[in-house]
Parts: sequence; structure tokens; C-alpha cells
Amino acid sequence: MAPPTNQGATKDLDDEAVNWLVRVQSDAATADDWIALTAWLEASEAHAEAFARAERLSAEIADNAREIAAAVARRTPAVLRGAARPVLSRRWVQLAGLVAAAGVAAVIAAPSLQRAYDGPAAVYRTGVGETREIALADGTRVHLDAASTMTVRLGWRQRRVGLAQAQASFDVAKDPRRPFVIDVGDQRVRVVGTEFNIRHDDRHIAVTVRRGVVEVRQPDLGSAAVERLAAGEELRHVEGTTTSARRQVNPDGAFAWRAGRLVCDDEPLAQIAAAVNRRYAIPIRVTKAAGAKRFSGVLDLGDQAVLVRRLASYLSLTVRRTDRTITLS
Repeated sequence: MAPPTNQGATKDLDDEAVNWLVRVQSDAATADDWIALTAWLEASEAHAEAFARAERLSAEIADNAREIAAAVARRTPAVLRGAARPVLSRRWVQLAGLVAAAGVAAVIAAPSLQRAYDGPAAVYRTGVGETREIALADGTRVHLDAASTMTVRLGWRQRRVGLAQAQASFDVAKDPRRPFVIDVGDQRVRVVGTEFNIRHDDRHIAVTVRRGVVEVRQPDLGSAAVERLAAGEELRHVEGTTTSARRQVNPDGAFAWRAGRLVCDDEPLAQIAAAVNRRYAIPIRVTKAAGAKRFSGVLDLGDQAVLVRRLASYLSLTVRRTDRTITLS
């Protein structure tokens, strides 16, 4: 049996871990709170173990919140011993004791602790023609292209990002304890600390690495890595298919959009139109035949009329304009 002093120290840590849970799941939690929690977790293995115990108990209380909340609210010795309510497990009684000092609100809020564990969701959006630079609380920097949507959760064990129809470049702060995971289409990109670009237009996904190593999985195909990409490599994939094309590239081309240029390397016009339409209020449409034509070169994303003329001239296309669309055929 452990000495009483050790038991007391363990209880103090357990109390502290529960207080952290309550603190960061609050609506008033700030980025500084999350940074402080990370520092506390990394201070010692004992802190991490105490937090893991609190997480396990919070998961149990989330499933039985009403009974536990009632037990703590009454705060009678009989209830806390479990005598009056035999249905309360020993672990529930333990958690009731831990959270009593933090207040009944901590127990009532237990169903939201899983949301706190995952991290609060922050949604970033850009309009047509609008780009944005974002500094995340973990030190990661993101450049979000126009007409893009990104959801970020900086959790305790994992940093998670969801990309809808979007393009973004990431310079991820290194944190081996919290991998950075991006869900885009049917692909899952996982890194620890690196720089890369993701482009998701329609059903087409391109992942380009400029620094470090990126792992790309396709969850529907199992847990095995689809590819591990190093600097100067790119993976292209079409959602709903089981294969991806890997190739060597100059990664700077994938980042050129940040300087207002689109670098095309034998790309079909349909994909080019999807990419440039992020920048313009009047969308460019292409017929099926025109969309299959391929273009190589650098397009300036400034003046739409100049861009359209260049594509039409190079690919021998006809341009039809209305107030709402520009059609290439």
C-alpha cells in the first residue's frame, strides 16, 4: 500500500486535473488557457497520468450525468458512500468526491467535457477574392485561399482540421504529443511539424510538401498509410477512387497562389476554372469538351479579363459572357 503522503499527493493532482477540465471546457476559455494546460501536462508524467484518470472518469460521468449530478447536489454522506444509491459505482463515487470542490456545475457540464477534450471548434471562412492569414494558438500558421472554409479543433491529444472546398497552406508547429490531422474529402493528412499545401476543388485533392514529411491516409481503405510524402513530392487524388498519383514537383508552384499566381502543369481546364473561380465574382464555366483541354503555364490571378483571354487564345476557345457567367467552349 502506498504511503498516505503519496495518496495525498495523488488526490491533489486528481483535483488539479479536474479543475483543468472544468477550466478549459468553459465558454470563457482562452488560447492562453490551452497553452497553460499543455505546459502543465508536459511538466511531469504524473500530471499526464492524473489527467488521463480524469478523462476516463469524465467519460463515465458523461454517460451517467443525471445520477452523478443528483448525488453531488445532495452532498449527503450516505450518497457519497454509495449506501443510499447502490447503483452508483465506486468510480462514480470517486468522481463525485473529486468534483465536489469544483462545484455541482462541473458535473452538470460533464457531457461537454468530450467537446473540451477535442477542443472548441473554430470556423474560418473567406469570401470570393478574399485571402486570410491565420495564427493558431499552438503556433501553427495557416494561409487560407479565397472562397474557402476550414474548421479547427486544438485538442489535448490531437490537433484536428476539416477542409471543405478550400485551399490552404500550413506551416505546422512541431508537437510530437499532438499530431496535426486534416480531414479533406475522403483523405486524412497527418503531420507533426512541417510545411505543405492542400488544394480541394470539386472532387480533386492535391497535397504538396515543401518541408518535412506528410502522411496521407484514406480511412475507407483501412488504417495503413496510403503514402508518406517528403519535401518536393505531391499526391493527387479524386474522391471516391481508390488510387492516387504521386509525383516529384517544385513545391513553390503549389504555394504561388499566395502571391496571386496559379502555376499549371498540364492541368485540365475544368480544374483550372475551379481554382481561379475562388478569386472572381463572375464564375468561369467550361463545356465538357473545353474542360478536358490541358494547359501549362503561369496565370496571373489579378485581372479576370486578361486571364480569360489568355486561356481562350492558348486553347482556341470561344468566350461567351453574360452578367452572371463567363463560358469557355
